[in-house]
Amino acid sequence: MADFMRYLPLGQRDRGPELDVSSDWRDEVADVIDRTAVALDAAELDDAAGTRIADRFLSGTGTRRHPVPEHADPPAAAASASPDAPASPSDRLRAYAVAIRLGRPAPVSLLARAVAAYLLLAREVDAAPTLPDRTSGAVALYLAAKAPAPIRAVISGHALRALDADWDFGRGPVLEQQAIPMLEFLLGRGIEAPVAHHPR
Repeated sequence: MADFMRYLPLGQRDRGPELDVSSDWRDEVADVIDRTAVALDAAELDDAAGTRIADRFLSGTGTRRHPVPEHADPPAAAASASPDAPASPSDRLRAYAVAIRLGRPAPVSLLARAVAAYLLLAREVDAAPTLPDRTSGAVALYLAAKAPAPIRAVISGHALRALDADWDFGRGPVLEQQAIPMLEFLLGRGIEAPVAHHPR
């Protein structure tokens, strides 16, 4: 298990038995894919545009390279070749989410790629992305550990705290931001860095 996984669940609340701490993130990856399907449905795109976006999402996540069981629903790229293929791009994404849930354990790196692709898609279709605290916290922690030098220069020696989610990690003066903008910043896309916490 990677060192950063020892800090989950995140936050300073009463932790109790940490039986849910795991290196398997299949359910969370599948949930992100399901959320992507919902955003795609809401965008009401034609099938051609929806298919392009869905394929770009799966290419960006690397989920096509993640092993899935042979009996599971086919991945999006192959679904159109199946006579029983789901009808729409969003249904194809949902079928692949099922395949992820039934497949091999998924690392947090796959979850991070899925979240990154979901946030890009949400921006493209003008949707407001949402993520569970556990997902956004795990991905933020992973990204902070892997951040390039310019981002590390901002967050080094600081704790990071989400203003709208139940997680924080790190040591030192606290930098705060809402969870989604924090992820965008750690991904190198956000224009607003987390700001210092000023106790009242």
